[in-house]
Amino acid sequence: MKSSTVLSISFAVILAIMASTAVAEVPTAVAPPTVPEKAEGTPVDVFLSSDGRFDLEAARRVGFQGSLNLEGFDVHLDPQTGEPLLSPAGVNSVASHPDDVYWSALGSGMTGGSVWSLTVYNGDLIAGGYFTTAGGVAANNIARLDGSTWQPLGSGMNHYVMSLTVYNGDLIAGGNFTTAGTVAANKIARWDGSTWQPLGSGMNGPVYSLRVYNGDLVAGGYFTTADGVAANRIVRWDGSTWQPLGSGMDGSVRSLTVYNGELIAGGFFTTAGGVAASYIARWDGETWDSLGSGTNGWVEALTVCNDDLIAGGKFTTAGGVAANNIARWDGSTWQPLGSGMNGYYVHSLTVYNGELIAGGWFTTAGGVAANYIARWDGSTWQPLGSGMNNWVYSLTVYNGELIAGGLFTTAGGKAAYRVARWNKPADCCIGITGNVDGDPGEIIDIGDLMALIDYMFITYTPPDCMEEANIYGDPGGIIDIGDLTALIDYLFITYTEPAPCP
Repeated sequence: MKSSTVLSISFAVILAIMASTAVAEVPTAVAPPTVPEKAEGTPVDVFLSSDGRFDLEAARRVGFQGSLNLEGFDVHLDPQTGEPLLSPAGVNSVASHPDDVYWSALGSGMTGGSVWSLTVYNGDLIAGGYFTTAGGVAANNIARLDGSTWQPLGSGMNHYVMSLTVYNGDLIAGGNFTTAGTVAANKIARWDGSTWQPLGSGMNGPVYSLRVYNGDLVAGGYFTTADGVAANRIVRWDGSTWQPLGSGMDGSVRSLTVYNGELIAGGFFTTAGGVAASYIARWDGETWDSLGSGTNGWVEALTVCNDDLIAGGKFTTAGGVAANNIARWDGSTWQPLGSGMNGYYVHSLTVYNGELIAGGWFTTAGGVAANYIARWDGSTWQPLGSGMNNWVYSLTVYNGELIAGGLFTTAGGKAAYRVARWNKPADCCIGITGNVDGDPGEIIDIGDLMALIDYMFITYTPPDCMEEANIYGDPGGIIDIGDLTALIDYLFITYTEPAPCP
């Protein structure tokens, strides 16, 4: 509980400041609430609406100047509007995630199944999956966002798109389709900016992953032929023909990346090029080899972060050591990333603002709540707000924002159908908290107080950096009346320095 003395002072300051904003008067016919006087302060529920919102107008009408008794209530913010909310102590769900303000939808999203793959092509965000509309317009399994609106790419595909990349100026799509636009295209096709074209005669099974390596396009999946030639689950396109990579794998290839000049493949296989390779292998341009003893379950996602190879999937060990669904390879050994994830598996990986981002089907990361998406800062796992309400299948970065696609319908507690964006700035808090209005030089002054009041009581416009508003230093970053009193205390009363940045 914050000091009731500071609360009463701060509330008087708030009312004085807000009186100058010329808010429209409430008709006098509206009866004011009865305010029982109590030595320990007026119970806050006197000014609560039925949905837990603080009725500031009711307090102003009665000229309230005393302290508030918050006993029995938690104070938090509506993650969608930023309004203060109060709930019985301990009953605190999505509203206890201030970082949810950084989640937003991309238009009206998709209808149908899900978004399986994401990439950026010619300045547009490309989404592939199993859907029939994007942004309310017809878009068969693939669409592009030009920054503000979703548009189809021709007539799209006749079945799902599971992988996307860019090669020689063309957008490449792989999946389980047999037509792209109006032409036959078995499991893989290219978009030249205006029309769809096949790549040879394609494959006899789905293409799950795509990557460019040494000037060639590499495709992995669950096929045994490409252009009618034997090619076990992995092939390369040299610009005109498909060619195998050695004898390939004995199981499907689900993910591809490039690390230390070698092509890395992950999937459901246990041999690569005829040698033992437990779910992950490397290709040096001529032969396949294992990465230590690999993992004890399939590898679904790969990326490179801070000079390490990161593998995600469904496993409990990597290199013989405990690693729950995610691990890193430093070039010679496997190591866990904290205690990893619970749930079914890690399905997607990317790097955003220098941090590793993981999406999939899990509800904890490193032992903390993280719904289907989490970030690794180099030492610990952290949630991205309250996350999603269902699986995250794909991740990419577009226009400086993290983009997530999947089966979800909410992100950060807000409606976001199959695709959403996260735009929290990196290292936005410097030194100490309190620079709510983002002044250059980290100046903390009356402008910051006004910005915090505006966010909490007037327009609910969140600051660019929510961490700067957590002045009291609440665990979990909750922004409430305590942060306002701490800023007032620093500026006008004891001048006690605000909490340090996280």
